[in-house]
Amino acid sequence: MGRPASVYTRSAVLRTSFALALLALGLLVACDGGDGGPSPTREPIDGSTVVAIPTVERPDSVPEAAEAIAETRALGSIERQANEDPVAEDTRALNAASCEDDVALFETSEETLYAAFPPSDAPPCDRFWDDATADLFVGEEVAIVLEVTPERRRVLIETIDGAQGEFSVGGIWIE
Repeated sequence: MGRPASVYTRSAVLRTSFALALLALGLLVACDGGDGGPSPTREPIDGSTVVAIPTVERPDSVPEAAEAIAETRALGSIERQANEDPVAEDTRALNAASCEDDVALFETSEETLYAAFPPSDAPPCDRFWDDATADLFVGEEVAIVLEVTPERRRVLIETIDGAQGEFSVGGIWIE
């Protein structure tokens, strides 16, 4: 004698459908309901807090002709997919990067960026790249995000090879 045929009652099907719908909703909330892509301005969902970085005035070493960045701006992009080469769009060569008098200077093939470090206990340029790290970026094609939110300003730099750098700063200018 074989096994009895499974009986699917309406209530069993509805319970299963409801459980699957709750699971899908939970996954959407956990993923922030977004497209899964990176978002430097997305609110943290892990209980962490964003520490506000104080805004600094234009340092004397930043030329008057340089425009203050007031909203987030992307300078190129690099899209990555698993098992595929990265796709770069509007990237630029990072020709030089240095830090002097509390201001990081990034010279690209398209523009010059100035990023002023906020006051801290450590010398600001100590938070900049050392020579070995700079070698990973200088001379490479990069995409740069100049992030401006009410809480902070950041410079995010990524190479096609995958090196990434991030600086929390008090002000950003572009020339």
